[in-house]
Amino acid sequence: MPAQNAASLLKNLSLRQLRYFREVAELHSFTRAAEVLHVAQSALSRQIRMLEEALGVVLFNRLDRGVTLTAAGERLRDRVTALLKDLDAMRAEVTDTTVVPRGELAVGMPPSLREILTVPLMAQYYRSWPQVSLHVQEGISIELTKLVQDGQLDCAIVVDLMAVPRLTATPLVREQLCLIGPRQARLSPRRPVSLARAAAGPLILTRRPNSLRLVVENALAAARLPANIVAESNSTAVMVELAADGLASTVLPYSAAWKAIGERRLTAAPIAGLGVEWVFVHPASRPLSLAALAYLRGFHELARERIAGRSWLGAALCHAEPPSQFEI
Repeated sequence: MPAQNAASLLKNLSLRQLRYFREVAELHSFTRAAEVLHVAQSALSRQIRMLEEALGVVLFNRLDRGVTLTAAGERLRDRVTALLKDLDAMRAEVTDTTVVPRGELAVGMPPSLREILTVPLMAQYYRSWPQVSLHVQEGISIELTKLVQDGQLDCAIVVDLMAVPRLTATPLVREQLCLIGPRQARLSPRRPVSLARAAAGPLILTRRPNSLRLVVENALAAARLPANIVAESNSTAVMVELAADGLASTVLPYSAAWKAIGERRLTAAPIAGLGVEWVFVHPASRPLSLAALAYLRGFHELARERIAGRSWLGAALCHAEPPSQFEI
């Protein structure tokens, strides 16, 4: 876009219009958005119409019941979400006179780490940094990565499979994958099993494109091994319960079945040569907020405690200390 046109466009846009647009896009309704924003619906409609005129595109499909985004509206929503998040973070940092994490933080976490790390970390974080509004969303790695790319999450912990455009990935923990079965299977952390033994099944595995499934499939393909898969689920809780009931064994990180193994409802054995690396991803285009840095340091410290206390078997820190860029 020529500089003159860009300047003209910026002159005709306002943050109010962008915030109004975001609210309507999220709620799919001018009426509900007006109520949330505490403005008259006519005023809201006028601002959105001015925004559409300034951009020269239609942003919403007006329906009898609510609205939906047009293709142009969807593109703008992704940009506006990231822009307003950055502006809110900038305002909080510039006006803050103390070096204390505050504001909002949206983090993505994998279901596998829920019991061993996510729940205690959230409780610890809330006690340490009450001025931060922490939002944690669970999901598979490919979904969480996309949400960080789109600006809907500030950062996430995911399985490292490949470089992702526009994101910085920092290794945190390496973890072995385990064959996990019912108590009567008598699997032991001290007796690793071969990939062939695990593949013989019967197995319940995560579904494509789950990163854990891709790790297992890549290893099976490299070894030219077939797998006896009888069921699929992306719910860690479902997989753990089905394994405990004796339906099938499963392949997961030890952390995913940590509680059930501790309760002696499941047994687990590491699969030789098969593991994952948990990495921290965030947008490469902007620095981490103090809130994100505090969360990351909390993750590292809790992971170190779990590993040192031998409650997180098969895991190892990628760094003995948090990387220097994570200093608050």
